[in-house]
Amino acid sequence: MGEGRLDYLKKLHLVTHTHWDREWYLPFEVFRYRLVGLMDRLVETMEREPDYRFHLDGQMIILEDYLAIRPEKKDRLERLVRSGRLTIGPWYVLVDEYLVSGESIIRNLEEGSRLAAGFGETMKVGYLPDTFGHIGQMPQILKQYGLNHALIWRGLNGSPGSNPSEFWWEAPSGDKVLTIHLPHLYGYTSAMSLPENPSEAADRIRELAVTIGERTMTGHVLLMNGFDHLEPQRNVQAIVDHWNRSENVPITQTTIEDYIRESVGNESAEKSSLPVLAGEFRSTNHQPDGCINAILPGVLSSRVYLKQQNAEMQTLLEKSVEPLQAITYSLWGENDAAFVREAWRLILQNHPHDSICGCSADEVHDEMETRFLKAGQIGRQLVLESLHRVAGRIELSWVPSGAIPVMVYNPLPWRRDAVVDIELDSDDLTVYRSVRVRNEAGDETIGEIVSFKPVCPIQPYSGRYPLGKAETYRHTARIRVDNMPAFGYQLLAVELSSVPRLASLPELTARKFIANEFVRIEVEADGSLTWTDLKSGEVWRGLHWFEDGGDAGDGYTYSRPILDEKIVSCSVQSVSTAGETDIQCRMTLVTALSVPKELRPDGKGRSREMVTMTITTHVMLSAGSRTAAFRTEIDNPARDHRVRLLFRMAKGATPVLAGGAFDIVARSENVRQPNAESWFENEPTTFPFQQFVYADGPCGRFVLTAQGLHEYEWVADGDSQTGEGTLAITMFRAVSHMARADRGMSTSNRAGPGLPAEGAQVLRKLVFDYSLTIGSAAAAIVPWRIADEHAVPALSCRLDAGETAAGAKLPSKRSWLEVDSSQVYVSSIRPMTDGSDGFELRLVNLREASVRTVVKIRMPVKSVQAGSVTGKQLSTIPLSITPESADIEIDLSPKKFVTLFVETERN
Repeated sequence: MGEGRLDYLKKLHLVTHTHWDREWYLPFEVFRYRLVGLMDRLVETMEREPDYRFHLDGQMIILEDYLAIRPEKKDRLERLVRSGRLTIGPWYVLVDEYLVSGESIIRNLEEGSRLAAGFGETMKVGYLPDTFGHIGQMPQILKQYGLNHALIWRGLNGSPGSNPSEFWWEAPSGDKVLTIHLPHLYGYTSAMSLPENPSEAADRIRELAVTIGERTMTGHVLLMNGFDHLEPQRNVQAIVDHWNRSENVPITQTTIEDYIRESVGNESAEKSSLPVLAGEFRSTNHQPDGCINAILPGVLSSRVYLKQQNAEMQTLLEKSVEPLQAITYSLWGENDAAFVREAWRLILQNHPHDSICGCSADEVHDEMETRFLKAGQIGRQLVLESLHRVAGRIELSWVPSGAIPVMVYNPLPWRRDAVVDIELDSDDLTVYRSVRVRNEAGDETIGEIVSFKPVCPIQPYSGRYPLGKAETYRHTARIRVDNMPAFGYQLLAVELSSVPRLASLPELTARKFIANEFVRIEVEADGSLTWTDLKSGEVWRGLHWFEDGGDAGDGYTYSRPILDEKIVSCSVQSVSTAGETDIQCRMTLVTALSVPKELRPDGKGRSREMVTMTITTHVMLSAGSRTAAFRTEIDNPARDHRVRLLFRMAKGATPVLAGGAFDIVARSENVRQPNAESWFENEPTTFPFQQFVYADGPCGRFVLTAQGLHEYEWVADGDSQTGEGTLAITMFRAVSHMARADRGMSTSNRAGPGLPAEGAQVLRKLVFDYSLTIGSAAAAIVPWRIADEHAVPALSCRLDAGETAAGAKLPSKRSWLEVDSSQVYVSSIRPMTDGSDGFELRLVNLREASVRTVVKIRMPVKSVQAGSVTGKQLSTIPLSITPESADIEIDLSPKKFVTLFVETERN
């Protein structure tokens, strides 16, 4: 190929577009004002120029936001979409793939398709132009949604002859999508703002065609004519006409789908010769001049409070709201689909990469908290309503007079032991001191009063008058329920007593350990924890330190100050213990860590002025459990720093394994940094996780689960070959600006405007919920089940006298669905989305080997079919009917997920 030659190319494809960040360095409403003006002008241009084509960034929320202001323009937009000239979808919003759940990615595609149906065809390409890296299972998600092609940019290093513009992207499941990789140098901006003079524009296009053409295997070159919030270029046709009069290689203004169709859509020989690249793409750029292809890894821990709120809301909808709706809809036709959709929309609106990543203006993130708050209000109300729909159908005749009927509910599809908190209002101003709990068989359940407070009770359940009760005392009773029914409930009779229960009070009140029959957790003089397995005798020391270090980076990037000093907790200020030993014992540790107040003005080190960061950790160990739950509260007084949790461990030669979207990922612990000639961004040594990380060492399995924390690092001990080292979990980063990398040393990139962002300093009270499980029986310690049991509490619902529906016939104990294999993860249970009777059940095999499982459904079942997430490609699954259940036996291939569509009969 000679310099400047184009004769080896077949065609140039110019896609005019705008990349629309809904909110970023300006808040949503300010950007929407600009959006409305842009869309007004776009419609006028497209109606005036019949050959003009435009790509609307792959996200339907743009049209939703526009039509909220210009509803009268819908018919005109629909005509443009149906003509194929204006391309929309398939997404609702362009997400960050590592900070949201796999189920939320599916909900995102569903909402995008739902909105697009009102306009015409959605684009059949997984368009992911600006995501900060790509998860390994994205090809399986896209493929199941009927999207056989993807377009990506960041996270994959591109160089001529190594990674071409076209390749097959393979998921761990084996699913493949044909993928277009935008050039590492330009991304989605290659042909932005072409000169108005057609001759000058031709010079620019020629330069791009030569550079990008070196990477194409088909002879077709994709040129992206747009940028962030950029107005559509209006003189495109003049540029195209001038080029085609003077050049042999034709150019056309087109769509991404047409480019794919002409380049790889009908050329099977070339398609079969394309390379296959597998797994996640999360590498920084190692090529000279690749100066904007950054993955910005620090977003995993920026404004961590947003990640925590997101995890809480996703879990609420996926594990409580939707499963309960599945029951009430399948059995009685009662559901709240519109409310569920609204809650999901509020959550999804927080999922764009600049939003959930925490790298936007303070006003943006303030509004996100409001959306999460609203989603939580809807979700918790839906849980309450569904619980009462079930509880109101339970027969109560066995409940003794004077006792309060309480239904406890297990949202998870396996049997579990659980500690449940029940709120009980007395009928007067009596302060009660103990609680007696019995089931229908007369078996007594242990219970204790853990708190009480005066309240003016407002009844949130819609079946009651809100202000129907006078002021009283609200008692929180904590009970232990063993062998709770899988995906079901148990009715209990609860009696409050003014007599205290003294027999089980702890004998020691000043001890520095807690224990049950399996585990002892002790606080050492240096503030760390020692974990002893009382059955095997194995001991793990050096657990649960806190590390504080400086951060000279910004919302996008962690950057260690050149003269940084690490501060590690080395003592504990106080230790206290509490709780019933036969239910749950609790230990509270208070640590006072003296840390620098902020960075020095030059950013090279931290100030000499110190402030005290108080860290309060509550450790809870339930009877019969190998899992300790932690709640740590940090009132952050310092700026410009990073706080991490440290766990010393020996894991041998096995890697740390991290939960992800429909996946478990092992990553290399030998990170290769770019050479000096191509350095632009450090290759990160911290990695993303969702829900859990774990490792199998010589002394057993170590599992840490966390809600809303997403960043871990394995720090090996020098050249140790024994696998000894420290697992570091980032709790939060505190920084001063959206983008201000000039102070740092991790990158030369400034990913956005260098605007102050005081909220990114997280000068607030932060609360972290996580758990730790260690044991030698690795096969019995299943990380995803531990994570769900920690994140998804057993629920309770108190019934009032006379609340039971007439003709109630449900028994006092019931399981509706049970999955027998702990090796299968259940990611979703929800009502049928097409309105038909029944529910959907999504099963995931996270393992590298095939798994067989049996699903027991204990409700009237007509049929079961298996298929993709959209309900297509269905195959009938045979049922084995027993007196107790309808059983489904199914095999799952490695790393595959399958959706079962269960048609039920209503009672």
